[in-house]
Amino acid sequence: MRLIWLTVPALLTATVTGCGADTATEATPATSTTVAPTSTPAPPPPPVVEGVRIPLGETEMVVVPADAVMDIKVPAAWGGPVAGLRCTVTDSTGRNEDLRSGDQRKRENFEGHEWFTLWTFSSSPATEVTVGCKDPQAKVDANAVDYLRVTPRGLLPG
Repeated sequence: MRLIWLTVPALLTATVTGCGADTATEATPATSTTVAPTSTPAPPPPPVVEGVRIPLGETEMVVVPADAVMDIKVPAAWGGPVAGLRCTVTDSTGRNEDLRSGDQRKRENFEGHEWFTLWTFSSSPATEVTVGCKDPQAKVDANAVDYLRVTPRGLLPG
């Protein structure tokens, strides 16, 4: 029996010593070298401008944001023939939205082109509407820019 009492303390001492050695090596700080970046970070992306491009003569689905009046913008280069454009805005039930004349004297420059608001409309928030403009008399010269933009009021076409 005495032999057992002597063996147990010897095993405990070996176990504690082994564990103590493990924590000592774990506590040793590791050395590493860090490399400072040599290139400059990429510039932030340009601001996202909301809006939908709609080719002249086609229709597209547009989501109306909350509390927004929507503008149908056309390139100023289209000139006087824009008076002959026929635009429609239809909600999901097929009902036509009322279009109001935009301020054609107020011009905005974007991507090298002047734009102005031809029509404005409003609808219920988060509503999907179908917007399209046709040129029944084919008088608009759309060589440089062949699309119009639908944007929430106050944003430039993107």
